[in-house]
Amino acid sequence: MSSIFLSHNSNDKPFVRKLAKDLQRKGYYVWVDEAEIKIGDSLITKIREGIDKVMFVGVVLSKNSINSEWVKREVDIAMNQEIEGKVVKVLPIMLESVELPGFLKGKLYADFTSKESYKHGLKLLMDRLDEVPSNVTEPTISRKEAELLMRELEEVRKKLDVTNGEKRMLLDRLAIERSAIPDNLLRSIESEKDTYPELDDINRNFAFTIEGTTVTAGYVLHAIRKERMKGSHVLSAYSHAFGKDNELALLIEAITRRLNKI
Repeated sequence: MSSIFLSHNSNDKPFVRKLAKDLQRKGYYVWVDEAEIKIGDSLITKIREGIDKVMFVGVVLSKNSINSEWVKREVDIAMNQEIEGKVVKVLPIMLESVELPGFLKGKLYADFTSKESYKHGLKLLMDRLDEVPSNVTEPTISRKEAELLMRELEEVRKKLDVTNGEKRMLLDRLAIERSAIPDNLLRSIESEKDTYPELDDINRNFAFTIEGTTVTAGYVLHAIRKERMKGSHVLSAYSHAFGKDNELALLIEAITRRLNKI
């Protein structure tokens, strides 16, 4: 499960707020300028920071946005990262039937031009966010192992019983906390980058700490494998004891969605 920056014109705010809320309810991290930029902040600096820390930039295309200088600037930043990193970064989101700008021609877009197409467009967008990052050539987890892990992760997730509303509130808090990741957590994320490259973006968005212990995607998978042998589920009990059910549920959901794409 990945993260997305929604580049848009301010006149399209009602749609963007709805889309952001729907994505957050599903557990995705969404960067929207009105939530992230505070009075006194440098607009271009904050926007560049936002684009740097997400996996994708969704460009909301409408009559309002195709001539917006701010949207063009945001897309320029993202397209440069896409070209330099040789990975897909920019995702067109069609709000109104407009001609795709030159730099987006040839890209498949998610269709949100009507109420009827919204549901399909949302699914198409989520499917892309869930995919293994395009710069990962060979996942380290086999399909057979992924299927076993997904079943066991689902058992733990059910025990946590976290609602969509709780996930959304947690995402709002994580958006603030992610600006200053603790050093020990950052070290764990970096050290796990080579072990599980297909889960690196998930760690950067959803890994957390419990009483000084760093809970990364790798930590969760290791715990699940140990619990498979012992026939018990202590991971959920551990998170519950320290009031971290929401964090663990969000991390598990992100891991499960990614494993499903392997």
